[in-house]
Amino acid sequence: MILKGLKRNALKKSIESHIKSRKSRAKEVSGIKSLAVLIDASQSVNVLSLVKLANELGVKSDRLKVMGYKEDQKEISDDKDAAYYNDKSFGVGGAVKSNSLKDFINEEYDVLINFYSESKQELDYVAAASKAKFKVGFAEIDNRINDLVIGSADQNINLFISELKKYLKILQII
Repeated sequence: MILKGLKRNALKKSIESHIKSRKSRAKEVSGIKSLAVLIDASQSVNVLSLVKLANELGVKSDRLKVMGYKEDQKEISDDKDAAYYNDKSFGVGGAVKSNSLKDFINEEYDVLINFYSESKQELDYVAAASKAKFKVGFAEIDNRINDLVIGSADQNINLFISELKKYLKILQII
């Protein structure tokens, strides 16, 4: 229990550090060639609808990466549609231990969609630490993490897609 508290405290400090040191790179995005989606895998999210979203944004399916957080899962395994991580993917000091999670964080995606509406430190850490150029998310999570916040609280994917496309066109990203 003490180790879990230390890990949570380290993650919280690291989130704040990443938020403070982050500089927006939205101006570097002119057209979306790569897309990453961070999901809360404990919620029901249809990965096929995320593939549909990628297609509508003009991203090839091989340039789409989906990463899901599975809370309280002892064992995790990736499938063909997404990679997953859990609490054990972080060390006591908050360092990332999972190689697939390190790769996801360090990849410079054009856009990262933080597709979760309940704030959890493990999700917030990955979203804040990601090297993505432009970050999009729901209004319910820490607004400092994202460049664009969409207020679609019920996770209605069709509404989210239409709003996202509308604002990406306004920002001349697509």
